[in-house]
Amino acid sequence: MLKIIAVIIIFFCSSFIGYYYGETFKKRSKQLKEILKALLFLNNEVIYANTPLPEALSYISQKVEDPIKLTLNNVSSRLNNNEVESVYSAFENEYRNNRQQYFLKDEDKAIIKDFFKGLGETGVYGQDKIFNLTIENLKINCNIAEELSKKNSKMYRVIGMCVGAMISIFFI
Repeated sequence: MLKIIAVIIIFFCSSFIGYYYGETFKKRSKQLKEILKALLFLNNEVIYANTPLPEALSYISQKVEDPIKLTLNNVSSRLNNNEVESVYSAFENEYRNNRQQYFLKDEDKAIIKDFFKGLGETGVYGQDKIFNLTIENLKINCNIAEELSKKNSKMYRVIGMCVGAMISIFFI
């Protein structure tokens, strides 16, 4: 009886690990879509409404989900309190503090970091070009992440179940 319970626990644990790892791909895709949404809102606020950057970041943080919401809100408060020299350094500090909540790849991080390096450094036309370039790059990464999410989330779920079944068969 104890052996059967152990086998069932091993099967469910292995299936859970496969399911959890498969979900990380979906979380990356979801976070990229939220970042893209935030950039589109920020583009409208900065370019068309001429809202100051700290106010725009605070306003946009109310429209997106965590962890992006938390990061943008903290960057806004740091800029309002003059705790940092630039938008990039504020973002870098906040990202470093909340790194474990993000499921982004290095190329995603590079796009976002490049965006924040140029944000607020040029005139309106330069800002518009920076926004357009970043939005296009994020759209490409969103599409890639969506495709990977569809493929890999199913695959890792099935692999987790198969490994659990295989280990269970070995113990029986």
